[in-house]
Amino acid sequence: MALPKIDLPIHELKIVSLPEVVRFRPFLVKEEKLLLMALQSDDEDTILKTIKQVINNCLVDNVDIDKIPIFDIEYLFLNIRARSIGEKVESYFVCRNVVGKSTNEQGEEEDEFCLHMMPVEVNILDIKPPIADLPSKIYLTKNIGIQLEYPNIRTFKSIKNMTLSDDNEQVFELIYDCTDYVFDDSGVYYRKESSKEEFFTFLDSLTQEQFDKITGFFENLPIIEHDVKHVCQKCGFEHELHMEGLTDFFT
Repeated sequence: MALPKIDLPIHELKIVSLPEVVRFRPFLVKEEKLLLMALQSDDEDTILKTIKQVINNCLVDNVDIDKIPIFDIEYLFLNIRARSIGEKVESYFVCRNVVGKSTNEQGEEEDEFCLHMMPVEVNILDIKPPIADLPSKIYLTKNIGIQLEYPNIRTFKSIKNMTLSDDNEQVFELIYDCTDYVFDDSGVYYRKESSKEEFFTFLDSLTQEQFDKITGFFENLPIIEHDVKHVCQKCGFEHELHMEGLTDFFT
């Protein structure tokens, strides 16, 4: 006799990048094991691939995860997690409140911090969706511009590389991957119809001010964020903590 099959609840969520709601089920024990193994690997690529796999497994509707902006991926994953193993998560912050003064070996007076490790509980369902009001059409001159796309899970790592490196080629690669088309008064020039070399030559021809308009798009991308007030159990100082990105919610 076959064992009984348990019916799973179906939840709905509105994300910024899609006009319709997304339906999903909670993740199962087998998927939680995958996430735990990925987190233990401490490898960013493995973690991202596992998150993508879990989301794909849990989605009821046919949604192309590779085309969804990374901020929607994070928001969707948070909500799947909340409906799977609980709405509350506990993150830890170090109390940096100044509680006194001390003298160092050089005889100089220094601030003495509380340094208590504070466990902060957050209800994931209180986190609001990211606000995607950043213009993606960038005018470089009065009649020449570029239409950008929000980075997805494939290009997410390139954003971090952009902030950590002064290598223009990495920045060019990110812009290339996230460009839909370049336009002027004569027409539209789709990235897919241009060679990477031709596109890089176009970027090289920009002034620094024009180039900064493009990189500014990536520096101001929508993020999942949440503010919470918390009183340090050791020194009694009330903190106003700002949390953003998956790392802050699962540290």
